[in-house]
Amino acid sequence: MNPIIAINQPIDVIAVFKKDTSKRLICLPAKIRYKNQEILITTMALHHPTKIGKRMIHIFDVSDGTNDYRLEFNAESLSWRLQAMITV
Repeated sequence: MNPIIAINQPIDVIAVFKKDTSKRLICLPAKIRYKNQEILITTMALHHPTKIGKRMIHIFDVSDGTNDYRLEFNAESLSWRLQAMITV
């Protein structure tokens, strides 16, 4: 049985901005809302910027301590999508 659930739905995200070790300002998702449920992000596993055509897409693999989520931020449209969820 595959634990990955493909979702590909738009979501609301509360993001925080902070400086990393090289003093660059970075944006990180802190809380998401999916199906009227608020999910607090506790762990950032991966942030991977990539281009799809001319669009810059940022992929975030995050966790709430129980489930894992793959989020996608479209830097052109400034929109967030929940691509997938891994439940435990």
